[in-house]
Parts: sequence; C-alpha cells; structure tokens
Amino acid sequence: MMVDYSHMVASIIGIFIGLFMRDIYNFTKNKLIYLRDTTEIPIKLEFKNVDENEKEFLELEYSVLLVRFGKDEVKESGKLLNKMFKFEGYNPKIAKLRVHKVLGAQFKCFVDYKSEDQFSKIKSFLEKNGFKKISHDDDKFKKRV
Repeated sequence: MMVDYSHMVASIIGIFIGLFMRDIYNFTKNKLIYLRDTTEIPIKLEFKNVDENEKEFLELEYSVLLVRFGKDEVKESGKLLNKMFKFEGYNPKIAKLRVHKVLGAQFKCFVDYKSEDQFSKIKSFLEKNGFKKISHDDDKFKKRV
C-alpha cells in the first residue's frame, strides 16, 4: 500500500509561501508608511571660529543618532530607532535624516575622538562655536563627546 504525501508537501509549501508573503507585505507596508509620514531634513554643523591649531578637530568623525520619532512625553511616540548617520563634508558638515512630519524626532549629535586628553580641548572648541550641553558619553569604553 502506497501513501500519497503530495497533499502534505503542498500544504507545508503553502504555509511557507504564506509566511514569506506576509513578511514581504509587512515590510513593504511599513516602508511605505515610513516614506509617506516622514521627510528628509539636513542637519548642518558649521564651525566659524577655528584657530589654526584646532583644524584637527574638523577631521574627526561627526555623527548624529536618530533616537526616535516624537517626544518621550507623547504617548504616540515611536519605538526606539537608534539609527546613526555620519556627517559629510569638511566645514560645514551635513547629515541627512528622515524625521516624522507630525511627531518630529529626537536626535543627538556627537563626535568620536582618539585619545582621552582631547576631551577638554574638543569641549572648548565646540563651546567656542556655539554648541551647548556638551558632555562625555557615559560608556567608559567610548571616546565620544
């Protein structure tokens, strides 16, 4: 007596195709919502007070962290995104990121540096160029202002 497994195999293949199609649908839907509800904005860092001995600070890696859409206090705020974007250019430096059209976005700019003795010099350089709320990253292994 022969057992026909073709119906069982077809059912299993159907389940896998259904799961795959669901994932494609959800990905596409979320991508379309993201593109419809967000807009790209440039963030510009321009340093107008640069002494000759401070030009090395313009060559460091500057980035912006997109934390989330919306504010912490707003119930409709989006989930944590924590997407990093690098600034391009020398002076000015520009990063382009997408922000929610209604909720806005939370983001944080930072610069990575090489040696621990640079922190106070970079902090002074940033303050001289109008930046406020300058702090050192809490992670003791990161050299980030």
